[in-house]
Amino acid sequence: MITIEGIKVRAKPLPKRQLISAWRKLTNNPFPKIKALQLKDDDFDRVIRLKRCEEDEHRELEEWNTILTTKGTDACVFNAEKNSGFDYMILVRENHYHPLAIIIEHEFKHIIRGDL
Repeated sequence: MITIEGIKVRAKPLPKRQLISAWRKLTNNPFPKIKALQLKDDDFDRVIRLKRCEEDEHRELEEWNTILTTKGTDACVFNAEKNSGFDYMILVRENHYHPLAIIIEHEFKHIIRGDL
């Protein structure tokens, strides 16, 4: 169990070697401190509703030309809290709509572009 945005959730960590492999496909930059977790769908929906902000909506409009519902969202990436020991946190829905490798690469592109 971990606490995200004040909500206790069960989270399954994604293997670091899988993350590093995906990162290396995209960039030669050093791998940042990233914590990636998979959450049950209802926990993911609750957390993402609390994490949403105006910047997310702006990015969704640019990227998808619409504001996405949490039902259509596979994952999210955000800056980790200062005392967490990580730079970024990625949350992935358990029953995602796209292949996990594509989801991870998509979230990494946000980090690489610096649009968080």
